Parts: sequence; C-alpha cells; structure tokens
Amino acid sequence: MRIIGRVRSVALETLGRLHVVAQLGIVSLACLLVGGLIFWLCNELVYYYVARGYAEELADAYDLNPGATKSVLWASFAAIVVFAGYAISFSKQKRRLGYVGLLSLLIGHSLLLGRIDANFQKNGVAEKCYVMTRTSIKTLNRLGIDPETGRECRPLTPQIIEKIEEYRRGHRPTQITSSDLIFFDPTTGEPVVWFSRNDRGQVQLFDLMGFHPQTGEELVPVTREVANEWKQQNAKVARRVPVRVMEPEKYGFFDPTTGAAKVWYWRSGSGEYEFFDGPGFHQRSGDQLTIVTREVISDWRRQREALAARKKAEDEQRNNEARERAEREAQQAQEAAERAQKTREAAAEELRQRQESGNDCDRLAANPTDTRKVGEGVPFDVLKHQADHAYEVCTEAVATFPGELRYQYQLGRAAQFKDKNQAFEIFSRLVQANYPAAFDNLGGMYLYDRKDAAKAITLFKRGSSLDDADSMVSLVDLIDKGLVPTFNPEQTKLALLHRAAELGHLGAQRGYELEQQKAEQAHINQINQQQMMQLFGTFIQGVARR
Repeated sequence: MRIIGRVRSVALETLGRLHVVAQLGIVSLACLLVGGLIFWLCNELVYYYVARGYAEELADAYDLNPGATKSVLWASFAAIVVFAGYAISFSKQKRRLGYVGLLSLLIGHSLLLGRIDANFQKNGVAEKCYVMTRTSIKTLNRLGIDPETGRECRPLTPQIIEKIEEYRRGHRPTQITSSDLIFFDPTTGEPVVWFSRNDRGQVQLFDLMGFHPQTGEELVPVTREVANEWKQQNAKVARRVPVRVMEPEKYGFFDPTTGAAKVWYWRSGSGEYEFFDGPGFHQRSGDQLTIVTREVISDWRRQREALAARKKAEDEQRNNEARERAEREAQQAQEAAERAQKTREAAAEELRQRQESGNDCDRLAANPTDTRKVGEGVPFDVLKHQADHAYEVCTEAVATFPGELRYQYQLGRAAQFKDKNQAFEIFSRLVQANYPAAFDNLGGMYLYDRKDAAKAITLFKRGSSLDDADSMVSLVDLIDKGLVPTFNPEQTKLALLHRAAELGHLGAQRGYELEQQKAEQAHINQINQQQMMQLFGTFIQGVARR
C-alpha cells in the first residue's frame, strides 16, 4: 500500500507541474490504456470462460436469442469499463460514481441470476420437487424429505405440473371406475394415476394427487406392479347386465362419500341420453357405455330444461286452447241458459196468461148456481153481454187445463151465444161425466131448441138427483105447465124449491116463499069453502024443515 501511495504521490507531483491540458491528455490516455487492458482481460478470460456460459444461461432462462443476450453482455462490459475508469479517477466525485455504478451492475446481475426459477434443466432433469400438505401443494428446490412435513418430495414432471395446476384450481381426487385406463404418460412414462389400498388390500385408483376422501391417507403414484395388480383385480369383478336408471337425479350421479361417478350413459344419434348403473354395452346398439362426466350431466340437464320449456310451452298452449274452448263453451252455455231462461219466462208468462185466462173464465162465465164454481158467477142475462170475451178466455183456459171440467162447462155457457152446436157437444160430454150443472143446460137445449120435452124432463130429473138447483127449478116449471105428471104436484114443487133454496138458488128461494103463500091461501080458501058449505047445508036443512 505504501508503494502504491508513493507512486501515486510521484504521479500527482509530476502531473501538477504540467499544464492542465497535458494533465487531461495524460489521464485520458491512462484511462484508455487501463480500459483496453480490462476489456482485453474480459474478452479473453471472462467471456470465453465465464461470460459464454452466463449468456447461454440467461438466454435459456428468459427465452432470449443468443445475439440479444450477447448485446446485453457487451453493454454491461462497456458500462464496467466506464465505471472502472471513474473508480481510478483523481476526482473524488467520479470515483464515487464509479464505485456506485460497479456495485449497481453487480447487484443487477445478481438479481437477474436470482430470478431464474426453472423447473427443469436443459437435459430434462427436474430441478424441483413437490410435497403434498393437508391444505396445498408446495414445491421445493431439492429432492429428498421435506423437513416441515416429513413427507417425500417427489420430482416434478410436465404431467405433474399440469395436475398441480388442476389441484390448485379446486379439483380434488376422484376415484376411477372405468376399466379403459391410461396409467402412464405415453411420452415421458411418468405415472398420471394415484392409488391407495382399502382395508381389504384392494387397489383404488384416483385421477389426481391428494388424500383419500375416506381414510385421509396420502395417495401415491402408481407403479407398474400396482397397475398390473389393479388390472387383475378388476378382471375378477363379476360382470352383470347394466340396469337402466330412469331417474338419475334421485339415483345420484356420484358417490357422496368418495365423489366417484356411479352412472354410465349412452347417447343416441338424435342426442338423447340413457343412463345405467354400471359399465357394459347398450342392448340395442351394442355401443359401449361411457361413465358420466360433469360436462355430460350439464348437457343432459340443458336438454331436460329445453324439453321442459318446450313441454311447458305446449302445455300453456293446450291450456290456452282449453281455456278458450271452455270460455266459448261457457259463453255458448250462458247463451243457451239465457235462451232457456227466456223460453221458461215466456212459458211461465204464457202459463200465467193461461192461468189468468182461467181466472177470467171463472169471472166472466161461471154459473152462480154451479156447486163447483169459483167466485160469485154471472147470471145468464149478464153473460149474454160479455159472451165473446168469455168465450175467448174460456177457450184458452180449456186449452191450458184440459182436465178441468169447470172451464169446459163455462165455455159451453158462453158458446150458447156463439155456437149452439159446440155448446150442445160440450154439455153432452159433461153430462156423460156427471157434471151436475150441465144437466139443466143440456135439458134446456133439448126442451127449447130440439123440442124434446121427455129428454129434457129426464135430464132435469137426473140433474136434480145430483143436487143441481137449476135442474130442480126447471122441473118445477114443467110441473106447473103440467108436462110432468106427479101424484101431488104442490108438495113435489115445494120439496124441489125447498132443496134448491137450500143450495142457494135465489129464484128457488123466492119461488118457495111464493108457493108456500099459495099453499096457505089455498088451505084458507079450502077452510072457508068448507065453512060456507056447512052454512049452506045448514041453511038448506032449515028450509027443508020449513
């Protein structure tokens, strides 16, 4: 250090005696010489023995072409030359800048090398390994035993990296039930299936690294021996005819404990799915059944939703058509009901009118002495003035109530002023039916219209026997005229008039009173006559004695 310091002092004294321009020229020349020397050393020693490998490593790590890597390296060497010149400068500020620059280049290249994190070497040898934990998968830089978990750190392979990424996306190991299985990657020969043994020693295969969903044991990559053992084990399983699963949603696509698929499917040419409870072949097509996947289930559910939507639309259309048809039928039924109601109302009105015609018939044509009359009745001379109206309403009453003989009789009374033949026919039918009041009317027509007194007397007698007051009065009238021979006419008349009066016949009441007066007067006259005869006899006897 003393020698260097003495040399430095001599150089500074020598330079101090020179002109400033000369000083700058000497310093620049010295920097060029030193830089050229350093460059030559770097080029000959560092580049050929260190830089070449360094450049290739950077090119491989960062996927750069060799020319670009060399350009970066030459630029770095140029920066080193510049900063090295500053480091030996007489200026304290430049020396600091040179030290900082060299230190920055050193740190930058160190960080550049430190960021290199390759999984594999150029020859394909894995530089890292992976360890399964209960919560995740971690990677280490050295094979062996993980000091934290005590588990074996297994080497990474391209296939394992893909499985790790799948695991990190949330997938978990699922038991494999398919017999058509690939155990090892066809290009690298690395295992792509993991296994575990159950309590009976049987091999259970899984499609991903991890832990057994039931026992919690870590799954292990298969070996050729395990693969052969599983094939022999699977060959011993008894084959059976798969049974179609009609309701796969209720049956369940996956085992709830292991997550393994337990349903196989077959898809027709039209895209329809059929599901079965085991492997085998479709009985109609002969196609091999395939185990379900989540994609298949999603497609099937979309089909079902589309079918359900189409069925819903068809049902809605049918319901709409049915509703429209029901509305039309209801409208038609309502219209029919309205028509029927109108018909019933019309019929009821007609019946009311007919019933009213019966009341009008009773009011306009009833016989006051008819024992079957309704109301007070009208005398014959009053009926004469309203015969037309009475005939009309009684005709309607007879049509409405053809079994009511009273309306027929009253129609006959009115018809005597309009159509005597019709009246005669009506009364004849009523006489055959023993309608009491009809005997007097028919007897009167025989007596006055047909001049048949004998038939009339017969009818009057039959009517009297049925308590018809008019027949009794008519018979009394014929007795007075001497047309009815009787043993005691006076007593017979009195008896008939008395019975007719009891039945309410006003004329009979008056006639009965009159006949009584006549009988009393005749009795008085008879007594007076007898007294006169006695006086006359006494007078004759006295004259004779003289």
